[in-house]
Amino acid sequence: MIGFGLFSIIYFVYCVVFLQVVQKPLFGAYNNVVNTEKLTASDISRVYTHGFVSDAIIAAYITAIPLIISGIHTIIPCFNVGTVLTVYNVIISLAIALICVADTLLYRFWNYKIDSSVFVYLRSLKGAFASVSTLYLIAAFSVVFIFAAIFFIGLEYITLRSASSLLAGCWLTWLKALLVFLIMLALAGVIFMIIRGLKIRPNNPSVVYYSKNPFYNHWALNPAYNLIYSLGTRDEFKGKFRFFDDKECEDINSELFPTDGKPTVKLLRTERPNILLVIWESLGAEFVPSLGGKEGVAVNVDRIAEEGVMFTRCTAGSFRTDRGLVCLLSGYLGQPTTSVIRYTRKLPNLPALPRKLKKEGYVTTAVHGGELTIMHKSDYYLASGHDRLVSQKDIPSSAPTCKWGVQDGYMFDFVYDDIMEKTRKGEKWFTTFQTLSSHEPFTVPYNRLPDDEVANSFAYTDHCFGEFVDRLKASPAWDDLLIICVADHGYNATKNPKSRSEYAHIPILFTGGALSCHKRIDTIMSQTDLAATLLGQMNLPHDEFIFSRDVLADSYKKPFSFHTYTNGFMYTDSRGVTIVDNVSNEAIEGPDEERERNGRAILQKLYEDLSKR
Repeated sequence: MIGFGLFSIIYFVYCVVFLQVVQKPLFGAYNNVVNTEKLTASDISRVYTHGFVSDAIIAAYITAIPLIISGIHTIIPCFNVGTVLTVYNVIISLAIALICVADTLLYRFWNYKIDSSVFVYLRSLKGAFASVSTLYLIAAFSVVFIFAAIFFIGLEYITLRSASSLLAGCWLTWLKALLVFLIMLALAGVIFMIIRGLKIRPNNPSVVYYSKNPFYNHWALNPAYNLIYSLGTRDEFKGKFRFFDDKECEDINSELFPTDGKPTVKLLRTERPNILLVIWESLGAEFVPSLGGKEGVAVNVDRIAEEGVMFTRCTAGSFRTDRGLVCLLSGYLGQPTTSVIRYTRKLPNLPALPRKLKKEGYVTTAVHGGELTIMHKSDYYLASGHDRLVSQKDIPSSAPTCKWGVQDGYMFDFVYDDIMEKTRKGEKWFTTFQTLSSHEPFTVPYNRLPDDEVANSFAYTDHCFGEFVDRLKASPAWDDLLIICVADHGYNATKNPKSRSEYAHIPILFTGGALSCHKRIDTIMSQTDLAATLLGQMNLPHDEFIFSRDVLADSYKKPFSFHTYTNGFMYTDSRGVTIVDNVSNEAIEGPDEERERNGRAILQKLYEDLSKR
């Protein structure tokens, strides 16, 4: 009669043991390469002890259904409980295997645990799998199958052996049925307490966070729990990150984000140049030799910078393209818990550089050799004021491609021809061109650095960019042309950076005949500052770009940069760098009261503003 209770307990214990013995070693062994510290036995022990809570929570979730099914069958044995539980075991084994293996494999790329954002990428299967080879996918799904098989065998053994008494089933008297119901209710209460926790506030992923090293926290955190928690967390903005009263928050931000002032340096010969914004996929400073990067990679960027203007201390606003586009074109800060590009109803309400220039008579175009349906890019490009969109579907099928779309060399030729056509028509224009070749799997028609496929792919785009600029120099379009080359975000080539500040360091390069001078600008700035700085050079107001600053203006008196990553932020000023994890609400690098205070005030204003858009 009470066999179902013992069955549920054994089922729960097995799930916890499996997650601790199989899932955690798999994640740790595969991803320790990103660990910035020497791993010790003490570190492993703490990962397991702190991570036990989230493993127990997931085990409780998994056990809840078998508890209910077996309890009902004990009272009313009118169905084949063995078949029902076997089907459940198959489903839950595959689900846990997919989540755990995907989390393990993606962590090297993302550096954060799998969460609900993964479903955004799965809306386009081509985009989701474009970064990896067919062999990689076969290997990954093989691991999923093995993982699921091992988990299933254990669950099924428990189902068939430990619960053998309940599988037979018999009708109970009402007194015995009441006792079974009370036992089931008690066990359900225990499961609920494990999931919720015993504190005033319910459990959340921070329950396992204990270390200043994010890798250890992520290793400890069960991926299925993080995914489930993120699914239940609505991305509502109002009321999030409330640290100060409204007046104090506004006072802090008004000093940090001045929207007035006049440029102290004039970079342009003309206030209305034609503008090409090249958003170079993942161009971190680590590929630019003059910024301390690898020698021999972005050599044309450095060559062109000698005759142009290089902003040397720019920090990317965030860590993914969907955030980077909004940082650049809207001068709007990236969000650590979501991406505003998903909220299509809000996009027309964001400030936008192309939309601003349209009012000045500019023809606006967005060009990308891949699919614009991925991550709502087409929605954002249109909402931000681009009249015409060009994507892979508009390019001849004979064009050379990689998994992400048309190779950069062909697309640079396309943009060149488009510029020549606009020049012939006498149009004033602004074009956004987003590259794609310097992205996993780094397959490019170029072989200058054969021993390093990552560096070689960046060298390929650099080669295409250099030839493109040289062709334009010899064309009638050059004299009135401003080319701005900037990354959407950085790239962690080593997968083991000393600091997030190295990953987030990106260049901004101005070149073109419209420039009046050449120089290096070493002011600390953010990617989001490009919009206001450009508009300042064009003598156009930019007060609607509330998070973008003209770094060349006399009002820019507190240089700093702000970068967000998954539920955390990095604040950099002349005194140093502070990185804060929002889950634990602690500085995990460079603790500093003022930088932490400013960063939290920025987050509060950002989310309050988003709630009103």
